[in-house]
Amino acid sequence: MTMTATSDDGNAASNAASNAAEEVLVLYGSQTGNSESAAEEITTLIPTQLLKPTPWKARCMHLDDFLELERAQWTRLVVIVCSSYGVGQAPIGARKFRDVCDAILERRNEITKECDNKFLAGVSFALLGLGDSHYTTFFQNPTTIHEALTAAGATRIGELGKADASGTGDDEQSKVIERWIAAIWNDLEKFIATERPPSNDVMEKAREETWELCLELFPEWRPSVITKYSSLLFSLCVVLVAILAHQFLTR
Repeated sequence: MTMTATSDDGNAASNAASNAAEEVLVLYGSQTGNSESAAEEITTLIPTQLLKPTPWKARCMHLDDFLELERAQWTRLVVIVCSSYGVGQAPIGARKFRDVCDAILERRNEITKECDNKFLAGVSFALLGLGDSHYTTFFQNPTTIHEALTAAGATRIGELGKADASGTGDDEQSKVIERWIAAIWNDLEKFIATERPPSNDVMEKAREETWELCLELFPEWRPSVITKYSSLLFSLCVVLVAILAHQFLTR
């Protein structure tokens, strides 16, 4: 008897492959929208460009949301697209992340004293930076991000992209962005093929120590006692209302 695969079988196989796929985080900060557009393009392309051993998944978000909402849940492969704004400052969606990077660099000597202190040793990143060379602080924010991540033990993959808003001809910003995106896939594929995934302990250390640094810098992110126990209080109220309703109906 010949067995024929059904659409359900195909869906099950597809779901299993999707569940097995690793995830790339595409993180960005953007003042005018150029970094955001590039990050979204990269996110869309990842499942079609990174296919081994299974198609990789990708999520796109602000650098600050990665810290506050995701609680610094690092993946082993991260793509960052970020610009400089004003006098070398971080753009919208990357200001808290810049504070974290500044803190890492301030503590650089403590981090580099012992290899074990490099808490981002399990993280590898590709970085596309945007800026405007009309300003003396051109590329300062992407440079700070790069220096901080490497100081904490992370490894850069591929070329450090430098897209200049004042570039002309072949160096026009949009052309530089497209060339960087086109070139990064070979670097990412080589990384995936040759680098063994770090252990869960290594990745948990990256998350925990980054999050602890965030709580030190932004104490308002710590859950309040009310927030911490709000779900428990809500559950108790529901139980109490149910008891009172039962007593009323059985009178």
